[in-house]
Amino acid sequence: MEYNIVQSENHQKMTIKGKPEVFAIVILGVFGSAFISPLFSFPFIAYSSLYSLGTRTLICEHNQSKKVICKQSSEHLLGYAKPEETTLQNVTKANFHLVPRKKGSDEQWITLTTKDKEIPIFSDGSSYLNLNMETEELTSWVARFNQFVNSSEGKIELTYPVSQQWMAAAFLPCLIILFPIIGLFLTYLILQWHCLTFDHDEQSLVWDVQTIFGRKSYQFLLMDIREITLTENLHHSGKGLQRE
Repeated sequence: MEYNIVQSENHQKMTIKGKPEVFAIVILGVFGSAFISPLFSFPFIAYSSLYSLGTRTLICEHNQSKKVICKQSSEHLLGYAKPEETTLQNVTKANFHLVPRKKGSDEQWITLTTKDKEIPIFSDGSSYLNLNMETEELTSWVARFNQFVNSSEGKIELTYPVSQQWMAAAFLPCLIILFPIIGLFLTYLILQWHCLTFDHDEQSLVWDVQTIFGRKSYQFLLMDIREITLTENLHHSGKGLQRE
């Protein structure tokens, strides 16, 4: 912070003005662009996250030849976009997969086995979906499904509600918004102009603070001020003690 002391001609007023140093403004300008740049990608990422939200349903039943057919239906954009449907023929078995993690929640998903391959349910084709459901609920469903395969009638279904997808969908957009907020907070801290005015005629001290959000002014009577202390901060550097 750079300070400048100005006195009036009749010495009745003394003003101490402080403003940010030039190098701080330059550094803030460079890093400010880095903080704001993620906002350009926010609309695309936010839309992609909302598009992935929707109820996913798996319905399996026996056909006329007693073989199991499973139909996956995935809604998008909370049901406002056209759903995707996938049909799996001749399903013979369901498998539950669990990968424990030391940090964070465990990864768990279900696959259906056909004659020639094993397919993760609710998958986009390139990766499986980590189901944010209770492990006991998933293992119980897999056990009931394998019993259903060996039966001869009825149907079984599994629904993955939208409420269990909000956390993953909201994480990245919220992270993108966090960077500009941090940049704005740093700007608020660094870009501050201070002005102290001692007015002998008015017997008052006026403290003006100018920030990016506007100006604030505080006034104190000199008779209420008992003492004014000028302090110095000393810090160690490679050349010894230095004053700030």
